[in-house]
Amino acid sequence: MSLSRRQFNRYSHHFLIGAFLPSALSSFLKVDVSEEKVHETVKTFFKNLDPETELLIPTYLGNPQRRYYGWGVPTGLNVAQKFPLGTGVTYVGKTRKVWSGAGWTGQPTITRDRGRTYLIIGSYDYHLRKIDFETNEEVWKYKFDDVIKGSSSVYIDETADEDNRIVILQGSRTGRPKGGLAPSFRAISFRTGKELWKLDIRKTLSYSRDNDSSALYLENGMIFNAGENGIGYFLDSAVTQSQKKSGFLQPKIISEVQLYEKSDRARHGGNLVCESSPARLGDRLFVAAGSGHIYGIDINTRKISWDFFTGSDLDGTVAVSRSGHLFCAIEKQYIPGRGGAIKLNPDKPPAESVEWFLPTGNAKVGSWQGGIIGSVSINDEYNPDNFPPLFATHAIDGYLYVGSQEKTTGDRVSGPLGKGSYHTPVVLAKQKIGASISTPIFTDGYKLVTAGYNGVYLFQLNWEKTAAGESDAIANSLGDYYRLNLEAIGRFKPGISFESTPVVWDGNIIICSRDGWLYTLN
Repeated sequence: MSLSRRQFNRYSHHFLIGAFLPSALSSFLKVDVSEEKVHETVKTFFKNLDPETELLIPTYLGNPQRRYYGWGVPTGLNVAQKFPLGTGVTYVGKTRKVWSGAGWTGQPTITRDRGRTYLIIGSYDYHLRKIDFETNEEVWKYKFDDVIKGSSSVYIDETADEDNRIVILQGSRTGRPKGGLAPSFRAISFRTGKELWKLDIRKTLSYSRDNDSSALYLENGMIFNAGENGIGYFLDSAVTQSQKKSGFLQPKIISEVQLYEKSDRARHGGNLVCESSPARLGDRLFVAAGSGHIYGIDINTRKISWDFFTGSDLDGTVAVSRSGHLFCAIEKQYIPGRGGAIKLNPDKPPAESVEWFLPTGNAKVGSWQGGIIGSVSINDEYNPDNFPPLFATHAIDGYLYVGSQEKTTGDRVSGPLGKGSYHTPVVLAKQKIGASISTPIFTDGYKLVTAGYNGVYLFQLNWEKTAAGESDAIANSLGDYYRLNLEAIGRFKPGISFESTPVVWDGNIIICSRDGWLYTLN
């Protein structure tokens, strides 16, 4: 059985308490068995028993359900260290752009190997880097053909040799294709920084051949990756199965699934790109496609089995809750209604699946008209005291929204297509902090980190017990009622643009900026 570090530590907590300190004995001896103390005991006890390689944050938003954002309690937003990410030139259409640092989605992955902890991050200077987290020194860098936007994914290929068994999957913008080829999705050896293979993102009805998505390792000999050409690729995860094609090694393609309908072209033109990352629920993958569909894909048949149509461009990645619901972000584009956040039940037919819809304000920011470009985060992994389940998202209208996953207001709203009559969730906090395309993250210690075009913010989630019927009272699973107070406790770099999603490790907030730097804050 494969366990994440978080699961390993949780089971270790239970083992230590259950085996060594029964409650009666610990009370008699007055031994501290608080969560913090046990965590430190486990950390020390198992220090020399950790596996050689631990995939700590192996993909965008942490796990296949896209709801794990790291561990540790952030205490502030002071610069502990920073790393220069450089500057690169890219072309949007025929327009030359000069970009610095790293942007959307831009969340580092974190891996511990042979006793050291490393960050993997791609940037706008075309380079993918491996950085020693403790020393802040570059171990190696690998150059792509264009700027790197999306986040990496890391997996272990048990069939490969020692040097190449830890594999990084990373996409980039296309560059200027040579000979009609666009190898914008690649596998790189974690240990050596050498290229293992690269995939030509073939030309389709979509106008893009970039790769922003963070792939998923499916643990059955397959990888799933969504290209901006609107194709979902099931790939053989064994690097030894790559074959030379068009002059370079390419992965074995097991099968493909098209993430748009031909009829979508009439509404979207060539904007049939898929920029989001796939999320997993059991034997199904869920992908929000730029063609306007939230697709469910059966892993066993490798075919689309569920299709919720929004009509809009979709950029945000689906988050899957412990209850098996989908939390999705909708941009305001191509639709008469508003964008916003939507909760879906994928066990129901698509037409009956909407649990609630939260419309956000229309606002003109750059080329965006409103809605949400980032993703919706949920607190399922950061709620040890069984407070009510929350969601958080940051919209183009400049507001951070924090609300109840479950409770609705009783009001009804129309959907993104301007039709329907849907429940809408209770919003517990709505904070004006400026437009953003980043995704906010929950952390240990009931903290919330969010970033945007006006810097980075740190919030404390304060819960107060209250009674049913009181203003803003929501219940937990036991029927106890609470009220949430969102308290701002820190701010960093007001006026500086942050488009990337932060991650937390050992209480440190790690985030990339458009000013050219990767920051570690605490």
